[in-house]
Amino acid sequence: MPKIVDHEKKKQQIVQFAWQSIVNEGAKGATVRNIANLAKMTPGQIRYYYPNHSKLLEMVFLEVIRKVKQRIQDIYSNEELSTVDKVIQGLLAVIPLDKERYADMEVWMAFHYELHQVGKEFMRDEIKSLIELSITYLEKHELLDNSLNQNLSVIKAHALLDGLALHKLLNSEMIANEDIIQLVVNEVNSWLKE
Repeated sequence: MPKIVDHEKKKQQIVQFAWQSIVNEGAKGATVRNIANLAKMTPGQIRYYYPNHSKLLEMVFLEVIRKVKQRIQDIYSNEELSTVDKVIQGLLAVIPLDKERYADMEVWMAFHYELHQVGKEFMRDEIKSLIELSITYLEKHELLDNSLNQNLSVIKAHALLDGLALHKLLNSEMIANEDIIQLVVNEVNSWLKE
């Protein structure tokens, strides 16, 4: 009797192995050969599901975005957190403060490296969108300082989050998690009414 293969499940498994390969080896380790070795498949089998490397990395990246969005959604669904704490925790969800977020950040960076290598335009920025939504959320709850220059605040917070995430990724001992948390708290507090 022929073996029945669930192709969607197999594609998802390949994405998970690709994610693991990036975590283990970085962007350059995310080769089809390395992924095939982890998955105990041949490179040809991987290419059957993902004809090119960029498409596979794109699927891994979309999985990271899905996970991060779910993490943020869980924060905003938590009734025990105040409005301001939801915003702070939501912003911290994109900074590699633990192993899971660190791995997600490695995959994020690998994907952007791949985009640069193939000459593609920079994709829309999810972190900028998160900051804009955070400011809108505070405004909706009437906590936002009316005199706040929202455009400059988004730019400043975006630079802050990107910088903190990159420093944490490149040298996790360089800056303590507590200091990162305090910097994000200070930034969000600067948006609030007095």
